[in-house]
Order: sequence, then structure tokens, then C-alpha cells
Amino acid sequence: MDENLRARCGHSLDDYDVLHQISAHVSPIRMGELAERLLVANSSCNRIVARLVEAGLVNRVQGKPDRREVLVDLTPAGRRLHRRMAAIHTRDIERLFGSRLRNADRTHIESSLRRLLP
Repeated sequence: MDENLRARCGHSLDDYDVLHQISAHVSPIRMGELAERLLVANSSCNRIVARLVEAGLVNRVQGKPDRREVLVDLTPAGRRLHRRMAAIHTRDIERLFGSRLRNADRTHIESSLRRLLP
């Protein structure tokens, strides 16, 4: 899946994960919360976000009232790329896993995964 995203979009599965987590948040997300959602160290999260900022896909914003807090949000280009990558990623998941599962299996997996969400 990573290879396919890199070949078709020029970005990795890690990049997609960051874009997806930011997109799923209603407002700009704190860097610490983003790292938690990604299940990675703050330094890894900062490195990926820095690349995406440099590519014009993510904006960093200072928090209010605490200006030491760093928030991130998607740019319009980041939102477009996220939608494109999501479509490719969804097709990859379906191709690699979905065709092997019965509907009952899918329902069971989905309900199990939902219990893990905060």
C-alpha cells in the first residue's frame, strides 16, 4: 500500500496517516494529540509534519491563548491530496483484504475496531 501511494501520489503511507488524522479533527489539532493518535513519538510526528509543511500541505498555527502550543491544519492542497490518497488507500484495502472476507466477517471486524476508538 505504501509503494502504491508513493508511486501514484508521491507521498508515503505515513504521510497519509498524518493527513487523515488532521482531516478527521474538526479544528486544528495539537501536535501532541496528533502524535498520540498516530501512536508515534513526538519527534517522529514533528519530522513528518515538517515535510508536509514544506510541501505546502499542512499549516502550523500558534495556539490561543497559549502561544507556545503548536496546532496543525490542512491547507486546501492538503485536503485535495488527502481525498485522492484516501480513495487509493480504500481501493488497496478492498483489493488486498476485503475480497477475502464475508460480510459477516467485515461486520465483526468493524465492531471490534470501533471499540478501540476513543
